[in-house]
Amino acid sequence: MNLLSTDYLSKVTSLLREAFKFKKYKAMHPFLAVITGITMIPFVAISLVLSAFLIIDCFLFKIAKLPIDFLHNLVSQEGKEVKHATQFIIYFISWPLIFVLYALISFVLLWISIAYAIVSCIMYIWTLGGFKFHLYANEADDISIEVKGRYNALAVVYVCVQAAILLFIPIIHGTVLYADLYYNYMEQYFSSDFSAAYNIYYRLSVAFAFFYSLIGFAPRPKSQAKEDDITE
Repeated sequence: MNLLSTDYLSKVTSLLREAFKFKKYKAMHPFLAVITGITMIPFVAISLVLSAFLIIDCFLFKIAKLPIDFLHNLVSQEGKEVKHATQFIIYFISWPLIFVLYALISFVLLWISIAYAIVSCIMYIWTLGGFKFHLYANEADDISIEVKGRYNALAVVYVCVQAAILLFIPIIHGTVLYADLYYNYMEQYFSSDFSAAYNIYYRLSVAFAFFYSLIGFAPRPKSQAKEDDITE
């Protein structure tokens, strides 16, 4: 497939549309889906910001490519209608310019391809594998998947671990930290010390969300496998 002929703007919008169908989230209990979605907010925010820039770049790429394609087609058509000597003159003068123009937009295409791959990966994480994994836009003819079954058991484990990382462990840590600072008459440092510690817990939460999404959520639910459900 000719990479320059791919409609990247359409591919990006299709990716966004497929991601926001929330197919995997609908395969779990609503409460678990909401909590899981909240913990995925960092990935959602990053992907949306990158998508906005990517859409702008794709639009500009499409606009910049129109006059180049027009010039290319014009030269090709004129070259076919004239004799050999005139063909040589037309191609000798015009093709170097056309080549330079295509080379310039190819650098833009390189950035678009890299940005699309990054956005696709990040969206694959926060959608819990809600579409077919792919890196290149020209591979995105049909990225939709059919989600069958439920995986509430996996979601319960995920929510419990996230609650421990973001809530229960920090509460215990904060209580012990405050008691120690209070004993040493240094309780005024509690806010700064606890904020630094909680920042570590938050990073652990994001890392856990990253790996659990890829290892736990993305391959499931499988249509042939029966997941253990909780009360819906």
